[in-house]
Amino acid sequence: MNFVLFRIGVAMDVESIRPVLSGLLGSALSIPFCHALSRWVPQICNGKSAATLVRENRVAIWTANAFFFGGILVGIAIYRLGLLANSDWRGLALGAGGGSLAALLALPLLAFATGRNPKEAYVAYAISQRTPTLLVYGILMLCIGSFVAAMTSLLAA
Repeated sequence: MNFVLFRIGVAMDVESIRPVLSGLLGSALSIPFCHALSRWVPQICNGKSAATLVRENRVAIWTANAFFFGGILVGIAIYRLGLLANSDWRGLALGAGGGSLAALLALPLLAFATGRNPKEAYVAYAISQRTPTLLVYGILMLCIGSFVAAMTSLLAA
């Protein structure tokens, strides 16, 4: 398939814009998917509204997000520093999994430190992500599983 698109005097190969088209299609499909999931996002926990939970656990939510994105940055740094080959899955698993583990540990620790209920912190985090609780923690647990697999693989080598 060697079509060439011309627009404003710039030639583009269809193969070079395929990732862009794929990304646009994925984002278009995610909108109705997220809307369908929104009805399962918790609105109350222990008699507290969603807004109250998020406000009370704002520091824990920010910290968990910072740890998760820090983990992603560590995963990118692993590749950029040449510690693992670009095609090695373990760098992504270490970054995303380590960030997920740090986020899941930060939520209850900060809740205990501020005298709040850890369950409320976990529910507030799911609310802040606008994702059903089971889904957000299922994804984070899968990332942690990949972290364990990558660590096991690296230590065995």
